[in-house]
Amino acid sequence: MTHARGVSSTPSHCASSSASKSTQRQLTIMLVTICCAAVCLQLPYTIVYLINDEKQSLWPGDRTLHAKVYLFTKVTDVIATSNYAVNFALYCVSGSKFRQGAKKMCQGCGGIQRHRNEHHQPAKSFSMGETTRGLLNANKLTSIMHSHKCNAV
Repeated sequence: MTHARGVSSTPSHCASSSASKSTQRQLTIMLVTICCAAVCLQLPYTIVYLINDEKQSLWPGDRTLHAKVYLFTKVTDVIATSNYAVNFALYCVSGSKFRQGAKKMCQGCGGIQRHRNEHHQPAKSFSMGETTRGLLNANKLTSIMHSHKCNAV
């Protein structure tokens, strides 16, 4: 089926549009959830911070109350900081691409050795001559770069 402008509306076009709308909806829900979590986790700290800033003028000389406000400041600071962990968890729960990227990044920490073991390939060892040649080439490159810097100045 073809429209007047030559754009076909085949079932595959409609399916990709539907998938795009679904992805857009999931992304919107995730971002709204993350924003709500940020507000809920950081608002108590902001309120207690403002109270702590004015505690001397609000309750002069009440050391017990000042200590309680200080304690609440520390507790709400931990809650506000937990926002970062909650964001990570929400991204992991809702985003498959984020999970894949996080998995690749974590595998990168120790994944090289694990990757070699999976294919049963021994790690390449370098002879003393290869290592020395590599260092000499690196030294040549460094001296060339240094001479160009000195000549440019």
